[in-house]
Amino acid sequence: MKIWIKALIGLGIIVLGVLLVGLMKNSNQETVDEVKKEQQMVSTQLVVPTSHPFVIEATGSLTAKKRIELYSEVQGILVATQTDFKEGNRFYKNQTLLQINSSEYQAQLLSTRSAFLNRITSMLPDMEVDFPEASVKWQSYLEDFKVNRALQTLPEPTSEAERLFLTGKGIYENFYTVKNQEERLSKYTLKAPFGGVVTESLVTTGTLVRNGQKLGEFIDPSLFEIKLEVPSRYTNYIALGKEVLLESLDTQQKFQGKISRINAKISSNTQTITVVVEIAGTDLKEGQFLQGTIFGKMLENVVKIDNNLLIENNQVYVVKDGVLQLQEVEPMNYVGDSVLIGGLKANTILVDEVLANVYPGMNVLF
Repeated sequence: MKIWIKALIGLGIIVLGVLLVGLMKNSNQETVDEVKKEQQMVSTQLVVPTSHPFVIEATGSLTAKKRIELYSEVQGILVATQTDFKEGNRFYKNQTLLQINSSEYQAQLLSTRSAFLNRITSMLPDMEVDFPEASVKWQSYLEDFKVNRALQTLPEPTSEAERLFLTGKGIYENFYTVKNQEERLSKYTLKAPFGGVVTESLVTTGTLVRNGQKLGEFIDPSLFEIKLEVPSRYTNYIALGKEVLLESLDTQQKFQGKISRINAKISSNTQTITVVVEIAGTDLKEGQFLQGTIFGKMLENVVKIDNNLLIENNQVYVVKDGVLQLQEVEPMNYVGDSVLIGGLKANTILVDEVLANVYPGMNVLF
């Protein structure tokens, strides 16, 4: 009987030992699992501060730098020209854009010139008596006079007495009357001040054109300007001559421009300033919308990261001795989904992924 009791006790001790060993193994395994769970794997990068230009993005529409609105200063019937003044038609410099019938006014001008010619002719006999030397040059002027040609410059008087003599004979008065009519006659013909294209035509051949009537618009399609509205707080980062990358919102074509003017006035409504960018290109059209990227002054010792890596707008996660830490930084330039930050030293281990359920002081693997 005692033997059986001893055997049972021994067996119980063995079973108890086995159970204790199993519990200890499970406990150790749970501890290892907890440690592994606590040490989360994170993606990192080694910080290398560099220099980046301050980038400003804005949109605007193109306007031709050389652009004129044409108005009539005279009245008459519009006559046909070599090239019709219609939208899309191109003209070279000094080519006739529009021609208004001037036959009636030309007749008036010829009459005025003839009257001036008679005035000189009737003045010469008296001049030969009073100013014989001056009469020689006036005789030459008279012989060169043509009623169908613009007046030539009058001979210069050699004395005050001669000038008063000519004034008393009405020479100067009649001369400037003719020159005034000649200037007005030129307004019946509108010539292209530069090579370009018609963008708006408001008249047709054969119609009556009135004084002050708008006739159309004419532009140089090779040179444009675009106005970009930039927050006033960025004025220290931009300057004349800085390059601007422009991209079409429709075709994704890219163009290169430069800042030509910066308005000194800040808009009271939007607190922005107008930056004018000059751009040349044959594929551009007036009114076309473009996205502008201004490359301003250089920012030193900055790092470019994704916006979503910022914690409360001025902190990022870094790893130091295998432990997560929050590092304060200075956001300096937001560009699309990225931001340029300062305040990180070289060789800092920066967490470059968005983390969930983490906290400062947490052990991590990287």
